[in-house]
Amino acid sequence: MKKLGCLSFCLLILGPVVAFAKTKAEIIVKNKLPKSIVDYTLEIPAGALKLDLGNYIAEVDSEIVPVELTRGINGQSVVVVPIREIGANQKLKINISQGDASLYPKRTYAELIYKTGEEFKGNPKEEELLWVKNNSLTLPGSFRDHSYFLKYEGPGWENDKVAFRLYLDNRNAIDPFGKRTSDLVLPFVGVNDYNSYHKMAYWGMDNSRVGAGLGLGTVAVWDGKKAVRVEKRDSTTCIIQADGKIRSQIKTIYHGWDANGVKCDLTALITIDAGSRASRMELLVDREMTNLATGINKYKDCELITEPDPKGEWTYIATWGRQTMNLELQGLALFVRTRQLEKITEDPNNHVVVFKPTDGGVIDYYFMPVWELDKEPVKTREHFMRCIDEVLDRLNDNLEIDIK
Repeated sequence: MKKLGCLSFCLLILGPVVAFAKTKAEIIVKNKLPKSIVDYTLEIPAGALKLDLGNYIAEVDSEIVPVELTRGINGQSVVVVPIREIGANQKLKINISQGDASLYPKRTYAELIYKTGEEFKGNPKEEELLWVKNNSLTLPGSFRDHSYFLKYEGPGWENDKVAFRLYLDNRNAIDPFGKRTSDLVLPFVGVNDYNSYHKMAYWGMDNSRVGAGLGLGTVAVWDGKKAVRVEKRDSTTCIIQADGKIRSQIKTIYHGWDANGVKCDLTALITIDAGSRASRMELLVDREMTNLATGINKYKDCELITEPDPKGEWTYIATWGRQTMNLELQGLALFVRTRQLEKITEDPNNHVVVFKPTDGGVIDYYFMPVWELDKEPVKTREHFMRCIDEVLDRLNDNLEIDIK
């Protein structure tokens, strides 16, 4: 799960990021694990490939797949290639060349949709007003929840396994959807009957309860007693940074966030890749910050699972139990860098991860939901733990990459 995603057209948008000099590249990837890794997104710094501008494809195990490029939170350009499977201790050769992977299906999606019309006053029944799909939107700090201005109250992102939304208001919380299909469904969710996604449909539903909590992976600050979401801010800008076949990204900038009395600008970049249940969050603050935090909602009778002795670069906290709206079994997990972890604590609503003070560097973490009604259902704690191990296998540098 090396991250970031759209070389075909994004290279033209991003312009001369690096000095490109050729039209082909060969990459050798070796899996150091004694087990297979499935649905892996290979990530390579664009400068290391030195390719001319153009459309590119990759041949991976005789399959033609897209090559995409987007930027990380610091603006660095990264090329991504999907690998369906790399076997235990296997070496895999990937050939990159110019071409168009037009037959490869779109497996990720991100959107930001709102209503437009001079007479709109927040009534969801005003059906004569149009939904508009835009790539960016700035809202004032006074913008509140349940305005019925934003489709399902904020941006959404999904892949062929999971779907999420972000409340783009005073809550600024992440809410995972339960998804029963591998189809991309968000374009059709909440369009006609605004609140229909709260009821079970063929695709799934909004099955999580966020309330006053952190949902799953919501950005917050720890005030010493509780986690406080990004509530007080001057304005919020949300941008769909990428909407590719194998990677989509949403960037949100919180201007003038009052974080425990510290006024700052916070940039948050969410990335989702094809085939992965976990989304990545990158955070960048324009000044040194202490007590940045995230977490998972607490639910009655749900088990908190932590790694007692982290040995790798990444560790996790997770919850398992009947924690959905309809009390189905669900697992929620957060993956954090061991060196960035200050402490694990709690407040009345949440299990909380507090990060070490930032000095202008990037804090990043991953968040993952599983559900017993998923297209690939997870019905036992043991299966959930295997899903956690699969993510850790991707994150803990178990692949060697050699660029020819």
